[in-house]
Amino acid sequence: MGNDGGSIAGRAELVKLKKPEKRVESLLVAKQRAQFCSLTKERLRKPIACCRVGYLYNYDSLLKAFMEKKIPSELKHLQNMKKIKKLNITENPDKNNEFPFVCLISQKALNGKEKFQALWTCGCVFNEKLIKDLKIKEFKCPICEQPYTEKDIVQLCPTNEEAEIRKAQLYQEIEQKEKQKVDQKQQCKVVDTAEDLEQQQKKKVCTEERKLMKQALGNNKLQNLQNQSQDLKKNEIYQSLFHQQHKLEDNLFTRNVRFGNR
Repeated sequence: MGNDGGSIAGRAELVKLKKPEKRVESLLVAKQRAQFCSLTKERLRKPIACCRVGYLYNYDSLLKAFMEKKIPSELKHLQNMKKIKKLNITENPDKNNEFPFVCLISQKALNGKEKFQALWTCGCVFNEKLIKDLKIKEFKCPICEQPYTEKDIVQLCPTNEEAEIRKAQLYQEIEQKEKQKVDQKQQCKVVDTAEDLEQQQKKKVCTEERKLMKQALGNNKLQNLQNQSQDLKKNEIYQSLFHQQHKLEDNLFTRNVRFGNR
């Protein structure tokens, strides 16, 4: 330790350091995701689709899985066909290359090491550095020039850590949407009950009005009948006067004939 010509102990010898955690090789995982379908593990072939996490799929295989309802639990964020996007992706001109797709403009291979982006609006796929190289400031697709927002950007072929973070975000969004649906249903039920009460009250008012109208009509009918009966009685009395006078005249005529009076 002193000036005896020996070696001086370093920090690594004096302090016990934690061993580095063993992690799955992120680059290897990303390379596999750039080559094989995340659902069937088959080699990627056009047409290609992606999800919000950034996994790539053979579109035909994914469509078949949806029809047969055979989506695995690790891909439960794929609820329906609206959760995937069909991609406008360029095949690698070098057919012998292990990576089947490239950026249309830069011709760099989608190998998992280079960061690639897909746009949810148009489905175009390109190298992330392309925007910096072309110095594109506006949010426009470098291939089709369609506008997009930050929410429309999907990073392809993520590492396991990145994929878990994105899945957690998606699950939170799904839960929030489900809660909103439940709240909307409850609000609709409250509105429906209020409308039902209003309709019931209106029906009660209508029935009461109808009853009153019927009663009024009944009273009018009775009054009309009474008036008619009174008119009939008056007519009978009036007619009886003439009838009695006729009888009197008949009696006087018969009486005069009997007694010889003229």
